[in-house]
Amino acid sequence: MSTLVWALGVAFIVSGCVTREQPRGLALALPGQWQNGPTATPRRPAPDLSAWWKAFRDPAIDRLVADALARNPGVEEAMERVNAARALARAQGSQRFPGLDASAQARIDHRLSGAADGLNAGGESLGQGPLRTVGLFQSGFDARWEVDLFGRVRSGIAGAERAAEVAQEERDDVKVTLVAEIVRTYLELRAAERRRAVIADEIAARRGLLDLVRTQQTAGSSGDFDVQRARATFEAARARLPAAELAERIALQRLATLAGSARADARLHGANRGVPVIAAPRAPIPADLLRWRPDIRRAERLVAQRGFEADIAYADLFPRLTLVGSLDVRGNLIGQPVMGTPVTISGGPGVTIPLLDWGLRRQVLSAREAQWREAIAAYRGSVLRGVEDVEIALATIRTSAMRLERQRTAVAAAQRASTTADRLYRGGLTGLTERLQAETDLRQAELDLADATESAAIAPVSLFKAIGAPNTAPSPPVDVLAEPPAPVSWAAAPAVTAAEQQN
Repeated sequence: MSTLVWALGVAFIVSGCVTREQPRGLALALPGQWQNGPTATPRRPAPDLSAWWKAFRDPAIDRLVADALARNPGVEEAMERVNAARALARAQGSQRFPGLDASAQARIDHRLSGAADGLNAGGESLGQGPLRTVGLFQSGFDARWEVDLFGRVRSGIAGAERAAEVAQEERDDVKVTLVAEIVRTYLELRAAERRRAVIADEIAARRGLLDLVRTQQTAGSSGDFDVQRARATFEAARARLPAAELAERIALQRLATLAGSARADARLHGANRGVPVIAAPRAPIPADLLRWRPDIRRAERLVAQRGFEADIAYADLFPRLTLVGSLDVRGNLIGQPVMGTPVTISGGPGVTIPLLDWGLRRQVLSAREAQWREAIAAYRGSVLRGVEDVEIALATIRTSAMRLERQRTAVAAAQRASTTADRLYRGGLTGLTERLQAETDLRQAELDLADATESAAIAPVSLFKAIGAPNTAPSPPVDVLAEPPAPVSWAAAPAVTAAEQQN
């Protein structure tokens, strides 16, 4: 007994040394500000981005986002993964408490011939009497509890909690991507409508020019060659219209799918509201990405999960101590009575010691440690990709704004050139070639303007997605003893993670 007590004492001391610490390699040296755009400062902080799409002031966008968050199958799928992970975490948490099972059984023996052998439930001999049928019952309780000497149970619970948090961050990442995709597709729809309107204006202008050339042919001032050239440009403009209409239909159906519907919203078709362009906000400091972007938070939780899985594999190298106990009650159903129902109680410790497994547990531990280091590398990659996404988004915003401003100037110049060419052509001071070229230049400039406007409108959306908006707060930790938490509020105040504090 003294040897067992001494061994248990040593085990308790050793158990405090087997928990895997968080790696220092999670800390990354991030810049204090962005290179390609303005950075938020205490005097000029980043605005509230919990509902950034409302900056477009378009009820259609608000309605689409609300419908998508409520009915999109991807969000529902991610939410069910969260529910499953939380349930598994609570199930794992129950291992910290003793387990109790109840059992009961009954049996009837009927003697067909010969002497009755054996004892009844009371331990009395059945003998040679006339009794042919004997009924017995047995019931009891079995209790067991694993003493967590080396942290196997504790690490299993913590690993399940981190797995649930990983699922929560994946759900939040799905929402961030979904909102950005909804707004982006809506802007593409409005841009497609604008391109269709430009092509429709070109068709009308080409038709008017064709009619003018035909009138001149009747008057004898133009020939059949000029008529055919004007007709060719008119038909070419008409040929571009189906592609623009197809782009609209694709965007409408894409919006319906994102919103969880099989039919496109008829209210969006033909609205011709133009392409809204909003000013991009100041991006938060690079260190804020560690708590704003769900994919980075997910990678951080995954590092912790893999670490606890390695701790479990390490604890499996050592003995496992389990306390067991039972309560057993037996009696007769029929037959000779029992002088007092027998009740038996038993209990004691049980030890499972790994002796020979041909290196199985060691190899499992090596695999878990490799997965842990892999998760660390994946975390660093997620942070670097986050910085890259924001820098590219800021650079895109700046170049898109410059392109839009210059393209507007180009359209104004093309309009003046087209007006002048039309006046000169009608006055007979220039030929049809110059008139057609001026019209072509104008319509191409307008199409380029539509593309530039679309790029300028979508660029801030890419920034919002890159910084992790609208979900700018980490999900609450999983409590294995509590009921499933309510859905995360997207307007919750941000909280600083441990990895960011290391920076």
